[in-house]
Amino acid sequence: MQPTRTPTLDKFLDETNNILAVKNGQQLQSYLIIEPPFNDLYNSMISEIRNQYPKGKEEALESKCQRALPQAQEDEDGSSWSTFVKFIANYFAFIRDVDVKNLLDTYNLLSELQQKCNSALTHPMKGLVILPTVIAYARVFARLAIGLDKRPELIADLVTHNSFEEDGARETLPERAANILRNAFVTCLNDRGTTASGVKDGKPDGKKVGIYTLANLCLKILFQCDKKANAEQIFSNIYNQSPPLSIYPASERVTYLYYLGRFHFATNHFYPAQLALQAAYDECLASPSSLRQRRLILIYLIASNLILGRFPAATLYARPEAAGLQERFYPLCRAIATGNLEAFRRLTDLSHPHAPWFLHFRIFIQIEHRCEVLVWRSLFRRAFLLAGVQGDNVSRRAPTLDLNDVLTLFTYLEKRALTPLSQLDAGPGRRHTNWIFMSSDPPADAYYIDPDFAGLPEEFKPSLRLPSILEMESICSSLIYQGFLNGFVSHKLKRFAIQGAKRKGGALAAGFPTPWDVIKAKSTEECPGWKKDEAVGAGRFGAGMVVNLSGARPVGAGTFES
Repeated sequence: MQPTRTPTLDKFLDETNNILAVKNGQQLQSYLIIEPPFNDLYNSMISEIRNQYPKGKEEALESKCQRALPQAQEDEDGSSWSTFVKFIANYFAFIRDVDVKNLLDTYNLLSELQQKCNSALTHPMKGLVILPTVIAYARVFARLAIGLDKRPELIADLVTHNSFEEDGARETLPERAANILRNAFVTCLNDRGTTASGVKDGKPDGKKVGIYTLANLCLKILFQCDKKANAEQIFSNIYNQSPPLSIYPASERVTYLYYLGRFHFATNHFYPAQLALQAAYDECLASPSSLRQRRLILIYLIASNLILGRFPAATLYARPEAAGLQERFYPLCRAIATGNLEAFRRLTDLSHPHAPWFLHFRIFIQIEHRCEVLVWRSLFRRAFLLAGVQGDNVSRRAPTLDLNDVLTLFTYLEKRALTPLSQLDAGPGRRHTNWIFMSSDPPADAYYIDPDFAGLPEEFKPSLRLPSILEMESICSSLIYQGFLNGFVSHKLKRFAIQGAKRKGGALAAGFPTPWDVIKAKSTEECPGWKKDEAVGAGRFGAGMVVNLSGARPVGAGTFES
């Protein structure tokens, strides 16, 4: 018998066939490694493949694999696993051609290999054996895609064939990677070779064991390349078809809830966001190895609660993962609670030293826009304490607040916000010597002029845009509608009247409900995308969905007012 020219390759294929016979998925994954450096055995096999099956001889290589893998041939039920043969042939081509120094070529080779691996996963009976390999490759593929996204200079001039979405937009390399991994995720989600619920002995059954691992890898890519909108379908599919999240490992639960919370935050659903983020924070291991993960979760958790009118307790800032967060969030909490519109404007200005940090975590815009309403509410409360009419229980006169007084406060604080700190009155003993000559109006550079209109005649000089009494009526009406003020507006008298002061124990308690209590009363404990128990009703992701959820612990004891 003539000796074979590929003894190492033949031995490898024989061992692979034996692994398939016993259906040992973990051992198969340990054999089919793709990350250099390779050991001597693999280097010998790669050398044989390069000599006997160089580029252009892929069909011959596939034929050899088909002959050497009888376990991938036709079964008693008439089905064959030809997709595995194509995958293993592509695996050999990958280790033959890969050059990790060329990231783009590596991406393309790994993209093809991942797709072949995904195809092998679809076999209804044998596909489960390759699931650990699919997941292992997916982790490498996701890491490579994210690495390329962080180095745009490598792909600046790259235009891939068929890389356009239905709306004509370019499909980026990370998006393409996420879509490829999504196919494996859908295969696991749709596995029919399981129990009806997808749960067996309290654990995920069949391929459903890979649902959250693959989903989390897709989400990691999508959030890294800022394509959060593309994640909605993943959350929808999981809610409709996945077994309960609670039966999966803690690491998968925490990661999934973190991304779910961030998705709800990005789509302005802050109450569901804090539910998911709170659960993720509670379940994340409090150890040095998990410090970075806990910090990331905590940043978005505090931001979500801040927008909902709930502030962290001082004890939270003392935790290791909260290092440095107090100096960023506490001034905002203070400005919101006291209605200090000037401070809030300065803190949410792009020139503020902390603005780049908030922008990095993509929470700046939400805090700036959503928390302003809470500042308005506190400013109305502050105006009532200073100049409000307390009412009379005997004559049954309702407590009222003159909106002109509120306008005075708004105007004063808005003007101060536009004036550089160096020009403001710092108090007795700290005033500039020329302070008495300073104008109360903001400096000229506070007036915005579009460059296209610069140099126009004198009559077109800009004017400072300050609040009006009409805007005070509008803001007051809006706060009443949202439940942050309790009463009504007399448009004729320009006054806000508080209702139910006697019944609720005073004008403050009746007229200025705590924002967190108002928002919580209007919200449900539903968190779309979180499959906690079987859905009640026909479940689609979005409005109308119901998830049974136990109460989540607060970030801290501090709320808007005690």
